Amino acid sequence: MNYKLADLHGVNQDYIVRLHESGIQTTNDLMHLWNDPAKLSRTATSTGIGLAPLTNLVSMARMARMKGVGPKYVGLLVAAGVIGRRSLSKYTPETLVRRLNDVSAGLRLKGGIPTLLEVGAWFTELKPIPDVLP
Repeated sequence: MNYKLADLHGVNQDYIVRLHESGIQTTNDLMHLWNDPAKLSRTATSTGIGLAPLTNLVSMARMARMKGVGPKYVGLLVAAGVIGRRSLSKYTPETLVRRLNDVSAGLRLKGGIPTLLEVGAWFTELKPIPDVLP
């Protein structure tokens, strides 16, 4: 799925304005940065956002595109350290719900926390990741 950056929960609105000025308006646009580290670095410099916050935004775009996640919980997931399928696979649905509750309470985040049923759906498409890559 492709979302407008403004649809992502937990994104600094000033960053969205700066990215729009650079021609980046959707999660697909951010994914093009993910695949090109040099372009990611140039965009961080030209927008004044900084590499770490921009990388966080790209991680949010990656997570939002996962089936069932969407833009609603990506800020919470990234704050919890879940930035892709590999980091998601380190949890079970139950342990992830606990982690998201802890992060939300610790950071005093506003907004909902996904239910166990919602989180469980995120795991249905995960494929096993080998411990050692060939």
